[in-house]
Amino acid sequence: MKAFQCIFLLLCFAGFSSATNHVTYTADDVTIFRNPERGFTEELGGETMLSNSSNHVVLAEADWFFDEEDETYEDRQYQTLVMLMYYLGNYRTKDLSNAILQGFDEDMQKLRDEGFKCVLRFAYDWNSNNDADLTHVQRHIQQLKPHLAANKDVIYVLETGFVGEWGEWYYSTHFGNESQHLNTNRRAVLTAMLDACPADRFLLVRYPLIKTEYLGDENALASAQAFTGTDRARIGHHNDAFLNEYGNHGTYGRDGDGPGDDPVLRAYIANESLFVPNGGETNVENTNLAKTVAKYDTTMAELKRYQWTFCGSTYSEKVTDRWRTNGAFDEMNRKLGYRYQLVHADMPETAQAGGQMTFQCTIRNVGFAPIYNERKVYLVLRNQGAVFPIQLVSDPRRWLPNGVETLINETLTLPSDIPAGTYQLYLHMPDMASSLSDDPRYAVRFANVGVWEAATGMNSLSASVTVTNGASGVCTQRTMNRPTKSLLNGQLVIERNGERYTAQGTRL
Repeated sequence: MKAFQCIFLLLCFAGFSSATNHVTYTADDVTIFRNPERGFTEELGGETMLSNSSNHVVLAEADWFFDEEDETYEDRQYQTLVMLMYYLGNYRTKDLSNAILQGFDEDMQKLRDEGFKCVLRFAYDWNSNNDADLTHVQRHIQQLKPHLAANKDVIYVLETGFVGEWGEWYYSTHFGNESQHLNTNRRAVLTAMLDACPADRFLLVRYPLIKTEYLGDENALASAQAFTGTDRARIGHHNDAFLNEYGNHGTYGRDGDGPGDDPVLRAYIANESLFVPNGGETNVENTNLAKTVAKYDTTMAELKRYQWTFCGSTYSEKVTDRWRTNGAFDEMNRKLGYRYQLVHADMPETAQAGGQMTFQCTIRNVGFAPIYNERKVYLVLRNQGAVFPIQLVSDPRRWLPNGVETLINETLTLPSDIPAGTYQLYLHMPDMASSLSDDPRYAVRFANVGVWEAATGMNSLSASVTVTNGASGVCTQRTMNRPTKSLLNGQLVIERNGERYTAQGTRL
């Protein structure tokens, strides 16, 4: 009798039939398509010195950049990121004007309108090392802070910037020329930028030694430390000399204190970039060197090891043109950042309103990197216009790249007010920002055949569940038919609601 009661309670509280849909999905390893917060970037503002009368970067170049008829639009049709450079040289010795701050806000709104986000950097010049002094840099960062917060929904990552030519922390008038060394003034800029950078966005530094010296050790960020909001967890990396000689032009060097291309620093970035973004551009301008470093296999190995999530699509053409001819460009278009694929899933055929259902799904990430900014995953039940999203516990920032498969195995509670009916099932990964969450352009698309629904930004699981009216809390005999038991070929059989189960709960 006790055994029977246990089985009864098990079936009662489960609130679903043990019959399941098992679906296997077809991977799409060919199609190039847009996905948010990843991929190739194109730079805007590269030779624009802002002023009160010329206070835009995005709007100043919007006529051609977003024009589908422009001859350069073919590549941009797959992009969701733009590299924005704001050059503030006219304000080296004074506050930023209201016009500059207003122009920035208007640029961010244009990105929203067009379905883009940005990799963002501020600097003072592109052809000299004449930056501002520390006092004015700190003041400018303080002025920008509320505008960064107000527009964080369309800021993918923020690069530290401000110091030196191009804001790359190398040649500098006011901060010294040893880019890998964090002197007092450089440390003050990094501290100010960490304070101004929205807490749920990453701040990227140009050289790994900037981060290690700021933290006081060379211990790469560990899994348990990731996404915790600490400085260690928030500082990522950008490499603007990808594939170049001399340790990517000092990216992996110690500036005379060690090897010019230090394997310790390379390993550091390789380990870190599982949990913080890494991207940039190539600057190889030597034709013979480009022939060597831009080979398909060489490029793919570097992108995979250092988990690249974004890369400049044009500069330097010595490399990017070779990528276009040897197939690397298209493969990067597919694999920069994340590229999630559904492998197979198991879902129940029936479930009760207010009851529970199990959901199992295997997801493969064939991209070079994970997703980094927080994003929730929802199992969505839809019956015509009625939509019921159920948030999963699984964190997509933990869906590791380069072919790793992740199993989602969760028990979900259906809404108690969901009407009876048959519901199609979907996975939905919208943007976290309320301003973008309903915009399908900012939702994650899976790389499978026949699953993407462009109008809603959801991915079909090619399965349905029939929801019946039932218990929404404690199960009692009044809310469902009383089970009966019998023997069948010497085996105990329990019958409930017209269905039969073994004593172990297996449906017959």
